Amino acid sequence: MAVFRNTTGELVRAEAFIRAKATLVDTTDLSVHIKHTRARRRDVTGYYRFADRRMVVAVKKRLRYPRRAAYGIGSTPTSRLRLGGRPYKLVWYEETFTSPEDLLVFVAGHEFWHFLCHTGQRRGGFEVRCNCNGFLWLTEFKDWTGGPVAPVPSRPPRPDEVAAAPSRSPQGELFAKAF
Repeated sequence: MAVFRNTTGELVRAEAFIRAKATLVDTTDLSVHIKHTRARRRDVTGYYRFADRRMVVAVKKRLRYPRRAAYGIGSTPTSRLRLGGRPYKLVWYEETFTSPEDLLVFVAGHEFWHFLCHTGQRRGGFEVRCNCNGFLWLTEFKDWTGGPVAPVPSRPPRPDEVAAAPSRSPQGELFAKAF
């Protein structure tokens, strides 16, 4: 079972959600640290360190919400190759975060996927797949009322491929950018 340490004195609902997700898989020796970051020019930070199975997720205090951010979720082939360019375009997904807890859950979902891949419980620890897991957690968290959580999938779906709940319009926007 994972050990949790929340030094913020806040973000209790997000911590409860992350704890509920952690009970669904083997989290032996994992320590999860939730804190406020003081990193310059960073609204949120997160990392998973395999050597000691430590996950740290941190949100900057006093951010203004809503905040918009875009993350890569996949790639699409490009019709023509530019000199020195790649044969694909990165597909970006833009999301509106309405609270520090939203931001924290997204980053925790991202880092949790790294943990699952490094411990052999899932495959494909690519950044885009980690981002997809973060968006999956965020979508579930926005409707979560404290009950049971959805199981961790073998491969998180891209947020643009997940049907939006009928009660809510899709949160994010999709756009492709040449990389």
